[in-house]
Amino acid sequence: MKRQPYGRQLVLTAMVAVPLALSAVAQSPDEAAQLIQRSIEDIEVQIRVAPTRAQDDLDRQKDQLETLRDAAPDHPLLPSLEQRIGELDAEIAAARQAQPEAVEETEQFVPLHAPAEVRRELREVETLQTRADREMMIGAADNAAGFLSEADSLIATIEEEYGDRIPPGYAALIVAKERSAALRDQLERVPTD
Repeated sequence: MKRQPYGRQLVLTAMVAVPLALSAVAQSPDEAAQLIQRSIEDIEVQIRVAPTRAQDDLDRQKDQLETLRDAAPDHPLLPSLEQRIGELDAEIAAARQAQPEAVEETEQFVPLHAPAEVRRELREVETLQTRADREMMIGAADNAAGFLSEADSLIATIEEEYGDRIPPGYAALIVAKERSAALRDQLERVPTD
């Protein structure tokens, strides 16, 4: 096999790698903003159980926010995301200061990543909860109760099947449970005919 000159190999590698990299990160500013917003919600819960890890995750969101600012400096969500990230910085600092030193040292090594199956099923829970919410908005309380019941069932199944593989304080699971509880409270306040 004839060896190609180094410069040509470099150009060919770049021609293949650059489009792959761009497609992997290509998302609209709206999608990026929504992703940052969801991550911020997870961090809000995570502060209570793992402030050091929450700080690491918040630092990653700051980088994402900078990327969003470069791509869409006039994006309408930018000011509120910047403000919330600043507030979370202060909340994390306070939580870390209130935490005993020994806890902070061990807390750094607690992984907060769940298996892919758990993340996939939690997305299904989110979909069911969103459907329940929409049904409540149009006054279909029975349909809303059905979707909410499915979501609660799936949460219980996730905990039963993957409980030992889900890290303590896994934010996405806590958020799913809190959202279910909030939706159930809302549903109980819906007037019946």
